[in-house]
Amino acid sequence: MASILPGGLLTGLLLLFLALTLFVYSLVVIAEVARDDWTPPSPMEVMSEGGLLVKQIALLATLFAVPLLLAGTSMVLAMGLLALAALVLPAAVMILAVSRSLRMALNPLRWLQLVVTVGVSYLLLWFAVMAVTAAPSLLQSQSDFQVLVFLGTAFSAYTTIVASAMMGAMLNEKARQLGLAEDEPRGRSLASDDYDVAEALGSAHIYAQEGRYADALGVVNRGLTAAPMHQELNWRRLRLLGLLEKDKPWREHLVRFLRQQFANGNEGSAVQIWLEAQQQQPGFRFEEEGSLSLSLAQALYDRGRLKEAQHVLVNLHQRAPGFPSLGTAYVLLARLYMEQHGDLMRAGKLLAFVEKHFPDQFQSQESIEARQVFQRLKAAG
Repeated sequence: MASILPGGLLTGLLLLFLALTLFVYSLVVIAEVARDDWTPPSPMEVMSEGGLLVKQIALLATLFAVPLLLAGTSMVLAMGLLALAALVLPAAVMILAVSRSLRMALNPLRWLQLVVTVGVSYLLLWFAVMAVTAAPSLLQSQSDFQVLVFLGTAFSAYTTIVASAMMGAMLNEKARQLGLAEDEPRGRSLASDDYDVAEALGSAHIYAQEGRYADALGVVNRGLTAAPMHQELNWRRLRLLGLLEKDKPWREHLVRFLRQQFANGNEGSAVQIWLEAQQQQPGFRFEEEGSLSLSLAQALYDRGRLKEAQHVLVNLHQRAPGFPSLGTAYVLLARLYMEQHGDLMRAGKLLAFVEKHFPDQFQSQESIEARQVFQRLKAAG
């Protein structure tokens, strides 16, 4: 709006204030984008950067006023210095924005470092910065229409900020080579519990490699105190208990671990845990764990592990006599006998047992399907 106000001291001061504010805002944009922060700075940030404004004015005065002072001595030298100032202006502005140091911004070695590091792209950046900052102003200055003057000035301000974002993006891309990036941390920052878990896993691995299984178990137990649901720690504890031949703790942990997996819907993990447990203690079956046995057998059956599923369910009525879903378990076992061995005799006995002792479960969909399979096989035989 100030660009189309009538001329005068007040208008001139307002235009100067807005121009200087835009310059400082541009420097803040360069610094923020160079840090990979694309959130627009607030106006209050600009208002608090009075020192940066003074340095910006001093930078421009040094780059362009000094060559003019030398014009009386040597016009060629003055023109050469003005051309150099125009060429290095984006580099000097970028250095000032990120360093907040006028001395660094006026250091020719810093200019050279930036230009060499950026390479040919610096010329493209220079052209783009000059174009987007100067072109709108040139367009609006050639017009007598107030609307065009207003739009030209507004667009010039906008493109100045765009050019600043371009310069910040260039610095962000080359931050490592220019020494502007903070040193990368050697490891990522961890929360306390995550650190305890990582330490437990690492220490347990070292102890196990050395054959110190008891020490490894101790650190794994401490890790599980911080993260009782952690998958890998539970795996490690199960393996270490097996290696140490602690049968009762091994069985108790296996039950808890499997229940944890089924509660979280991880049937596939439960199957893998059970198969590994079978390698540690071949022939092992649960005692008084009817529900867990049925869930495990169903998961094994769904994954085509028929032999393992059958092993889990055999003689379940003896191991878990009070299991209320024993009928459902034996319907599944009957189906396993039929599908794996074609053993109709055992399947028939199981179905008859379910019909006698669990009539409600005998009417389930699973039971109906098992009886249909039994009838088809019997007819085919």
